[in-house]
Amino acid sequence: MIQNEIAECILKMTTYLDLNGYKKFQLFQAQPNYFDLNYEERRDLLQAPSVDYLCKSIVMENTKYDDSYPDPEVNPKYICVVVQYITKLQGEKINKYFKQLQNQKYPDKQISRNKLHFRLTSDEMSYKLSGYQFNAITPFNMVQNMPLLISDKILNLEYIWFGGGHTDVKLRMDVKEMCTKYPNKVYYSDIIMPQQE
Repeated sequence: MIQNEIAECILKMTTYLDLNGYKKFQLFQAQPNYFDLNYEERRDLLQAPSVDYLCKSIVMENTKYDDSYPDPEVNPKYICVVVQYITKLQGEKINKYFKQLQNQKYPDKQISRNKLHFRLTSDEMSYKLSGYQFNAITPFNMVQNMPLLISDKILNLEYIWFGGGHTDVKLRMDVKEMCTKYPNKVYYSDIIMPQQE
């Protein structure tokens, strides 16, 4: 049963990526205890150069969304965020980033801080929007189209590994292809907490 789900996921994701012009990707079936492994063990399993290449996709919602600001490119209600596992997301930086985008594009319709409050969605809402379970989320072929916000730290990498649509499927994706071929708006910004040396 599980094996059939995995095979179906890999076929569906491969078909989607092929049809949309992605050339530099790889799907990998991980062992069932993948998330019990530490980052170094995951790195070794995926043959990644370092743990920096291990990433995750998460769905976030602006819980203070105001539809009187109707441009979804600068005032999205939902976004898919891609960050490295070794970093910690800082929600306030996301709020500031979209505030700046809105106010630069629409100087006559400034948005205030109390209209921006990006937070992780519940697992139930994340599944409803993405079509993927917790630990399986990928930005590709989601139920609901949404912008992609990528941590700027990822832009220094050639590729990343993240969820492939099933908890046991990992997707290796070329960063440049992800940024240029993604069907919706793509943003890049510093969205993580400062790292301790």
